[in-house]
Amino acid sequence: MAFRQRPSARTWTLVVLELVAAAVIAWLLVLRPEEEPRRHPIPVVPASRVPAWGWPEYLVGLIVVAAVLWWLATRYPIAALTAGLAVVALTCLSTVRVLVVHSQLFTMVVLELLLVAAPLLLLAAVKTPRRDGRPAGWGGTETVLAVLAALAYTGLLIGVQLPAARAAIVRAGAVPLWSVPIAVVVGVCYWAAVLRTSARVPRPVRLAVLLGGQEIAGFIGLLSLFGVWVPIGNTAPLGLSAAGDQRLGGIVMLAASAAVAIPLARRLQADRGPDDRTALG
Repeated sequence: MAFRQRPSARTWTLVVLELVAAAVIAWLLVLRPEEEPRRHPIPVVPASRVPAWGWPEYLVGLIVVAAVLWWLATRYPIAALTAGLAVVALTCLSTVRVLVVHSQLFTMVVLELLLVAAPLLLLAAVKTPRRDGRPAGWGGTETVLAVLAALAYTGLLIGVQLPAARAAIVRAGAVPLWSVPIAVVVGVCYWAAVLRTSARVPRPVRLAVLLGGQEIAGFIGLLSLFGVWVPIGNTAPLGLSAAGDQRLGGIVMLAASAAVAIPLARRLQADRGPDDRTALG
């Protein structure tokens, strides 16, 4: 489809801001001076501390799969709620939280579960009241909250990859349990801003929130795929090398971002109406 007019000044501003954000992320995660790893040295994780999955992990994983299949087959709200809570329960298991210490792949998978899968499933379980009418202006309170939700989402994605944060996680031996509900709340706020504010937030803002957050996630995936990270440890689960584990994590992040961003962006551009509860499918 041919463009009928040149991009607006607002579009160019968003493009510039996204390029600046990408440059900042690259500088923070990959291109920083060599003093940074020395300032926040990441301990080597002994191979003996890599945990193995047992029956609790397999049981919760089976519940997750069964609940997701139930929701896909029926679209019942109770099925979505069960699946969302099961995903959260899986990431709360100590084995999963320890595996994040050893693997960039597990880090990416857990991030996508907490920031994308669980929030979308939980939102699918709640039907919001239909609100017709004209969306609020660009300076409305809910528009500001939507932008803040996007900043919190991208800030969390970037923050967990910083050398200081990763060093702290390795020293702790596992991702703190309290970080799981925080990540879920951030994800719910972000996706609610995208999917549940059609009668209150201008559509371009919702689209910018969606694409901005997923572009940052995709860019982090690209850095994992092609960049050089500070090693998390000397072992990686699944028999992978450290480099292979990192690159596979990048592929997961890229694929997950594309899987949610592309169809939801199309739905937002079509602007189907105020109630977007069916946006998951």
